[in-house]
Amino acid sequence: MTRTQRLEPVVRHTDKKERRALLEVAQSQAAFEGEQQRLTQLQDYKLEYLQKKQTDIGIFTPIELQEFNRFMQQLDQTILQQMEVVALRQRELDQKREQWTATRIDSKKMHKVVERLKQQEFVEQERKEQK
Repeated sequence: MTRTQRLEPVVRHTDKKERRALLEVAQSQAAFEGEQQRLTQLQDYKLEYLQKKQTDIGIFTPIELQEFNRFMQQLDQTILQQMEVVALRQRELDQKREQWTATRIDSKKMHKVVERLKQQEFVEQERKEQK
């Protein structure tokens, strides 16, 4: 059994690890985009609601004004919370990308080692045949 054959399981393992890390990046990216979309929806809803309220020019009762202000405060609070979730998902995505980059580098290194060993084995085989 040649050295390259002995290293094949290690190469397969590093490749598998890299694919798994890439899958985690994709999942994290999807989660981030979903949360970002929710934030955009909330912000759009707030703008829509404010514009609608401005077009409904009229005299508001104190109770209606209180309800509107309370609703807007709740909506602002929800938007702030969603912004925190988006920031968390962004940090998770960055971390997954770093992990994937590290596993990708390891995988490339392993492939280079195996390629060098194959070259050496080929040269050794050529020498044996010439003798």
